[in-house]
Amino acid sequence: MGMNLEVPISYIAAGAAIVALANYIPTFPVIGSGATMNAGMFVTPLIGILLGPLSGMIAAAIGGLIGEFIAPYGAVFGPITFLLPATCALVAGLVAFGRWKEGASAEVILLAVWYILTSIWWQGQPGAEIRWYFPFLHIIALVLVLITGSKIAKWIASENRKKIALGIFLAALAGTISEHLLGNAFFIVMYSGPAKVFALVLFVYPIERLLAATIATVIGVPLLLGLRKIGMELGQKRSF
Repeated sequence: MGMNLEVPISYIAAGAAIVALANYIPTFPVIGSGATMNAGMFVTPLIGILLGPLSGMIAAAIGGLIGEFIAPYGAVFGPITFLLPATCALVAGLVAFGRWKEGASAEVILLAVWYILTSIWWQGQPGAEIRWYFPFLHIIALVLVLITGSKIAKWIASENRKKIALGIFLAALAGTISEHLLGNAFFIVMYSGPAKVFALVLFVYPIERLLAATIATVIGVPLLLGLRKIGMELGQKRSF
């Protein structure tokens, strides 16, 4: 195929099916927003963490595309909606598999796009100064990746539950935050999203994203340990 996939294609197919289903399973309401989280928010980063960055990205992208066909009303950004879960799985996988420099670079690029885009699109809009501090959680997630670096992969590969939990949480947070920033960019370009809308969710999105990373951790730790017990270590060897 010309690609160095981390897992067999059958695993990617299974991951795609899981992502497609999860994106349309409502879970928890987000307080104050009227919105509801779907299972895809915490399943998608786990796909990258378990399958690896490339395999996870492909699985999430295919799952997203399948979801667009099954329920097109959920594709809020049309045919490119699948890029959101694909980005989430990719960044989470990069961080989880020791390729933290690449994962951090992806986050830096997305932040740069955010600041450039909002500086142009929101020029002259009231409240446009929110662009400087809106992505505070994204910056925190980036700093955490830069500080911990390859330790995240070591923690996930360890047998210590607390270390595994911390590693999965940080990788999942990096993935879900990257997805969020890309979605914000799509919203601004495609729907002329004004600055005042972002002011309304300034203190809502951190709850949403931290909760997603936490649930991914709660599910991911016993799942990863269980797979190891049956001799099924998914993805490539985590590089430190």
